[in-house]
Amino acid sequence: MRTRNYAWALLALTLTLGGCGKDNPGDEDIIGGDTDPVYVTLGFDARLTAPETEFIAEGTPGSTAFEQTSFKDPLGIVSFSHYYADWGSGYSFAGFTYMNKTDNQTWNSPAPISGKAYSGTSYLALDSTTGEYGTPATLTILEPIYTISEAWITNSTYAYTSMLKGDGNSRPFAKGDWYKVTATGYDADGTKVGETSIFLADYKTDTDRPVSDWVKFDLTPLRNATTITFVPSSSDNGEWGMNTPAYFCLDDITLYERHPAR
Repeated sequence: MRTRNYAWALLALTLTLGGCGKDNPGDEDIIGGDTDPVYVTLGFDARLTAPETEFIAEGTPGSTAFEQTSFKDPLGIVSFSHYYADWGSGYSFAGFTYMNKTDNQTWNSPAPISGKAYSGTSYLALDSTTGEYGTPATLTILEPIYTISEAWITNSTYAYTSMLKGDGNSRPFAKGDWYKVTATGYDADGTKVGETSIFLADYKTDTDRPVSDWVKFDLTPLRNATTITFVPSSSDNGEWGMNTPAYFCLDDITLYERHPAR
């Protein structure tokens, strides 16, 4: 993922960032309604110096349950929930992590089904569940001048393969099946301020397929949120909840600096 931080000097030269393909987030966030916002896109490429690696939390992973921690983006604007454990088969994550793995052949790989990041070399991989023992993928905006704008999203290899072919827990998708990710935003007091969803599979016929490339996820309905949780849901459910793997990928999470109107 790449980091883009447009300098205030560009604003002084009256260059518009709207020409970079961003939608206007709303005049109430812009000084006088005539100043374009400054966009920042989060990236982790510099954090991973070796290929086919991922973020590993400090400390010894627990052997019986996930331990919870967090990490920040390189700019210190956003904090991400991260859970980790080792049950004897290597490091396991839940919530958010970042990685540059490209394995889209192993059936349970958390890497994008496309085998690559949307931009740069790294991306965010998520395993997000709720409930008593849930590990929700939650981001918290630490700098109040920023608000969420958009991200790019795609299926993990694990979820894609399970929807396409089925596995020991899930069945192959057919007409009427669906898989979506819902982003829910909360303000600093914990009050829900908005919700928006995107489908990563929507079978109108038996021959449809899950999303296999990166697609834009418009998050402007959550622009007043301080905390945002990303949770998948599916039409394939069982006694213990969702059967479809709760893994998916995000890249190029973009925020903008909002400025109070006069």
